[in-house]
Amino acid sequence: MIDSSTTAEDFIADAEYHNPWWSGTGGLEELHSVSEWKERSDLHRLLDSLEIAHDDGVDSLVHAMYGQTGIGKTTMLRQLVAALIDDDAVSYAPGNRERTLVGSVAPRQVLYIPLEESLYHLEPPEIAFDRLQNVVDYFDSHVAPRRGTKFVILDDIGALSFGEDDGPERLQELVDDRTYLFITGIVSPQVDVDTDSWKETVDQVTGSFPMLPTKFIDAVKQGHVVDFEDEHARKLSETLEHHQVDGLIHRARKEELSSRNIAGMVDALSTLFFDELDTSDHDTLHEAARAYLRRGGSFHSVERDTVRNDLVKSHFLLYLYKELARYHSVQRPENLHRLGSLAASKAGEELKYTTLSEQLGVDRRTVDSYLSILEGGLAVGQSHDFALQRYRRTRLYLRDPRHVVLLSQRREHHGFETYTDTGVLNAEFEHALARTAGFDHAKRLAWSLPGESDQRLSVEYAETESGTVDYVLHGDGLVLPFVLSYQPFADGTLSTVLEFDPSTGAHFDESGEELRELTYEAPYRFVVTDALPREVEQSSSLVVDHSGTKVCYLPYWLFLLLA
Repeated sequence: MIDSSTTAEDFIADAEYHNPWWSGTGGLEELHSVSEWKERSDLHRLLDSLEIAHDDGVDSLVHAMYGQTGIGKTTMLRQLVAALIDDDAVSYAPGNRERTLVGSVAPRQVLYIPLEESLYHLEPPEIAFDRLQNVVDYFDSHVAPRRGTKFVILDDIGALSFGEDDGPERLQELVDDRTYLFITGIVSPQVDVDTDSWKETVDQVTGSFPMLPTKFIDAVKQGHVVDFEDEHARKLSETLEHHQVDGLIHRARKEELSSRNIAGMVDALSTLFFDELDTSDHDTLHEAARAYLRRGGSFHSVERDTVRNDLVKSHFLLYLYKELARYHSVQRPENLHRLGSLAASKAGEELKYTTLSEQLGVDRRTVDSYLSILEGGLAVGQSHDFALQRYRRTRLYLRDPRHVVLLSQRREHHGFETYTDTGVLNAEFEHALARTAGFDHAKRLAWSLPGESDQRLSVEYAETESGTVDYVLHGDGLVLPFVLSYQPFADGTLSTVLEFDPSTGAHFDESGEELRELTYEAPYRFVVTDALPREVEQSSSLVVDHSGTKVCYLPYWLFLLLA
């Protein structure tokens, strides 16, 4: 029998401290605090899915999220609690959207357990799970009402040390026919609930959702990259909120793109640019995009830049060394760090696998393993050749532009150490940041592509005689090529995009041995630019016809908004 220095009562008492809303006697300062922070679109998506499930009479479900250390998982879960519980305890309606579930849940229906903070990781796995079972049983028998949905929220299930192969299947023992279970982890396999056994256990499996660095449109709406003391900026934020939820951005991405109607997508973006936003909005969003490149997608309440830099970098390195390396049993975790630094210094430049092998002192298979771990951990993304002609090469991108600053040499990122513009001109590094953020947002946009194959989630590149097509998206033959035209590397971009030949695309089937038989077509080519051509600005359309080839010019900020 395994001994433990803690008792079931210790963990029950700890749970009571983490759920002060049970007593009804106050202690809700944390919930009041997080309710004052601007929420991510991830929270709206979660609340919308819960609203639909509740209205449809779904009695039990499981919802999983995963992401890096410090990405905001815990904050979002606490905002979820604040949004759900009765308005008499905490009045918080994210986005001021009408939802019947928000503010309607009795506080004693909610159990929140931060597993690592509660020291479950100090116990052997079996004892840790028994202690958790005791807490949930106590919640069922002594706290939760006998009727109504129970909301059980388990933050960071990695503290239970289930192991890489076990996943969260064991957690099925904690749910009954009126439990809504929410779990978070660091990587998708750790929280994989899209299994037959889970589907037999609960009425609805909503899936496993990644939490990425804050995207540009959320950074604008939250006031991180615009000044909300300016009334114009506040109104612009409200305008973007509308277009993201059910306006032109939603139409372009969720309706037109997902149904393969690229002409409709382009038309929606042209209408947004020319009819809904004015030149003042354009200027504000242009500067907001530059501010986003400098600040990145990690936001913290500390004011001093040096402290903020240390915090963001420490979170990222902690994630690499402690979380990813431990979960995947990486014997040399410093190599994950080194690949992250390479992605920062090279920022989308083509790299040979042989060079990576030599630099790390490992074979090609191990390099592939490292890159797979980093990609699955949403830390570093890879881009491969659309035509499979350069299969011995790859391009690496960090998913957060601030990590590019913090993992590169000072000679490279000089002028970007602070979060505000110091007036130091470093156009080459700003281009590297623009390329990085562009890749990250292209990856997000890929989720809206039509098609069943997971290949649609890849962002590839293509080489032409004039240059590189930076981001090639494709879904079952539909191809969207994007060339980044951002100073000081803007020459030749039109020639590059016109020379792109979609028929060169080549992708293997699921066996990895045979090429898929697809007809590749690119109805439009896209130039993503920090300076629109005058002929486009003075027209009423973002599209220019070049001898039958339609080229859509997207301001860089508009491309980021689309994601």
